[in-house]
Order: sequence, then C-alpha cells, then structure tokens
Amino acid sequence: MADSSGTLDACAYHTRGGGAPAPDHDADHAAREGRVIAEQTRLLDWAAENGRLRLRHRTFPEFARGGEHLVFYRQSKQRYYKATLAERQKGYGIALGSYSRGATPAEYLDRQALHNRIFGDDIRLEYVLENARFPIIVISQPGVRGSAPPQPAIDAMMVGMGYENLAPGAYYDEEAGLLIFDLLPRNAILSKDGRIFPIDPVIQRIDPEFAAFLRMQPHTINLI
Repeated sequence: MADSSGTLDACAYHTRGGGAPAPDHDADHAAREGRVIAEQTRLLDWAAENGRLRLRHRTFPEFARGGEHLVFYRQSKQRYYKATLAERQKGYGIALGSYSRGATPAEYLDRQALHNRIFGDDIRLEYVLENARFPIIVISQPGVRGSAPPQPAIDAMMVGMGYENLAPGAYYDEEAGLLIFDLLPRNAILSKDGRIFPIDPVIQRIDPEFAAFLRMQPHTINLI
C-alpha cells in the first residue's frame, strides 16, 4: 500500500506543479479550466518520464460504466481497472465547487492516495493514456466479494472513525479538512466477515468556510 500511495503522491505532486495539496473549490470556471489544462501537460510529462505513458489503450471487456470511470476486471490479477471518463465532469471525477464542479488531474490522484491511507486499500496508478492530449488516468483496485452494506452501517463506521455525518453518505473530518461523500451502498461492499470496504467514494479537501456552508445546506452535497 505504501508504494501504491507513494506513486500516486509523486504523480499528483508533479501534476499540480509542486507544493502541498490545497482546497480549490472557490475557483471560478475559467480558473478551474486553466488548471486542468496545465495539469494535463504536467501529467503527461510525468507519465513519459516514469514509464507510465501509453499511446494505445489495451482494452479489456467492459464490466461497468459509472459516473466517473469505465471499469474493467482482470481475472488473472483479481483487480478492477478503472479509467477516467474524459466526457464527464472535467474528465477526472467528481468534486464540489462554489462555481465549478469536477476534479482536476492532481486532485483525482491525491484522492486515490488519500483513499489508500484512510481505508487501508491498495489503489494503484497503472498508466496514463495520452488520448489526443486529454489524458485518461487508469488505476486498479483489489476485487472484493460481498453485497451492498446498509447506509446506517456505513454511517456508523465513519462516525466511529471520527467523521462528522453531514448527510447520507457524506462525512467531514474538520482537523484534516477532508470531505468524503457519495459513500452510499452502491459504492461500498459488505464482506462475508462483516467488514465494509468503501470502493469509490469521493474524497475532497475543503476549507472551514465551505464546511460551514455544507452543514447549513447538506442537500447540495449529493446533487452530483
């Protein structure tokens, strides 16, 4: 897991242009679009320098298509492979914003590294597909068998981890400045031994002012 997160962190660091990750939900549309374009260039540079760039996509039988990913399953690896959808949000998953929704490439990579640390998962950065200069990020995640857990069980797990429950499937860690949302039964697996494995929640860095707004308007969190 440490190596998986380390690679994600390294790619995210280069992609955002250095420095620590920071909330960016108050940026306007133009600023967000400009950041996406700049980060795409740095993402491709990092992938080329680190042997992670693919010019042609090796296809796998499609397992599912969600709101953020095209999903494949490799039986030999027992892992799900997830490719970002260039036509959805800003191309790199969901993110809440005061003016503009959708994550940038660096935010998406940071989110996967945070997921590993918070939930003890093993999400890996597999490669980056060039895709006519609009790169697609491909990650993989271990396959887990089970059923969808009930929402109250997910809520209890997250509250037990120290998170404030803002809305169904939405949780906030004030000290860390982290919002986790879309953690609904469709995005988690209840294993036979009773453990809950979050598989595709959204993790986002937010500031206290935005958290205060979400406390007052929690219905806005899951309008995605």
